[in-house]
Amino acid sequence: MGRDPDDSPFTPGFGNLPRVIAGRKDEFHDLERMAERLARGIYQQPRLVTGDRGMGKTVVLRALEREQIELGRWVVRSSATRGDAIVGRLCRDLAALLYEHDLAGALKQTGREALRRLAGVTISTRGVRAEVAPVTGVDRADELERLLSSVAELADERETVLLLLIDEAQNIELGALGDLFHALQEVQGIVIDERDADTGALQRRSLPLGAVVAGLPGLVRRLKDAGSTFGERSRPVPLRAFTDADMREGLPALAAEGGAVFDADSLEATMAACGGYPYFLHVVGDQVWAAGDGEVITATDARRGIDRSRPLIEEFYAARLRDLGELQRRYLHAAARIDARERTPGTIAAALERTSAKLASTQQKLIHDHGLLRSRSDGRLEFALPGLDDHLRELADPG
Repeated sequence: MGRDPDDSPFTPGFGNLPRVIAGRKDEFHDLERMAERLARGIYQQPRLVTGDRGMGKTVVLRALEREQIELGRWVVRSSATRGDAIVGRLCRDLAALLYEHDLAGALKQTGREALRRLAGVTISTRGVRAEVAPVTGVDRADELERLLSSVAELADERETVLLLLIDEAQNIELGALGDLFHALQEVQGIVIDERDADTGALQRRSLPLGAVVAGLPGLVRRLKDAGSTFGERSRPVPLRAFTDADMREGLPALAAEGGAVFDADSLEATMAACGGYPYFLHVVGDQVWAAGDGEVITATDARRGIDRSRPLIEEFYAARLRDLGELQRRYLHAAARIDARERTPGTIAAALERTSAKLASTQQKLIHDHGLLRSRSDGRLEFALPGLDDHLRELADPG
């Protein structure tokens, strides 16, 4: 039995849930543990899942959503667009969740009013409707607090957990971002006191509300700009490049899903071409898979597939560079020409005949807004995308 390109287990794209999730065991275990502790009434910090585009943030959220729903938990997953639309989206998703669980009549009046005021949403046994205009001038943070506490109380009564999974959070307008984390802080701070029926001992527990907020590395800075110290104190879950161990496990596992195996040489070559970048693992892996038809993926298959993947990766680089300003482009080209061991803000500034202070905002935008550079603990800068420095050196210098 051979392999067919149409049966490729590799799924190049953004946010797709692959048949096998490579790596991320430690990160996923932390999120699972958070949900389990919430189910026991133990307070848990919100999680901030951060990483560059293509690092697998959406995959982690989708996998967590599927697992927790199978366990009977209540999960709302929303993706933020630019502005404050996330508030209305959360309202509609929470209302839909309650209707799905036949709890339309169980939501208390304060929660119903919050839905109406925030998003013009009404809920009844007949369904969820957005037929009225949201109320203007309301205190959005307070209304969100009332809504989340009402739904979290229902989750507590049903002995389950309410999880909010919010993707692309870097797009959320600062005011809405601050309001969201204020509401989370207030609801997660609610403590329920109960007496043990047998011993009479006082027991305290928190409402079972958890949040996983995902975004680009600049998300922490945006929380600071939004004035949310609570958000800044969320537990970070950074997604970094795959290690060799991740790829040695993940690539063969994906191939096995399609009924094939890598030989030793093809595995090493494919790993090197991926550079630890999760998106490239699927782009390169898909081309390597399609480069032959045997059950064993050979070194020849790997060479052919890697060659075929290069134009796709170059187009990916081009797309990431397309929105940069002239000075940002020049900064990256200068950084690419400097040896990685000497690549600091100072050496890059010197190459551009400027001072580090005058280039500080350019550097920060390339790190936080575009996710193209990373700052190391030793003061050096490195490229966030494997191979981007080589790509830039091959391009004509824009001057």
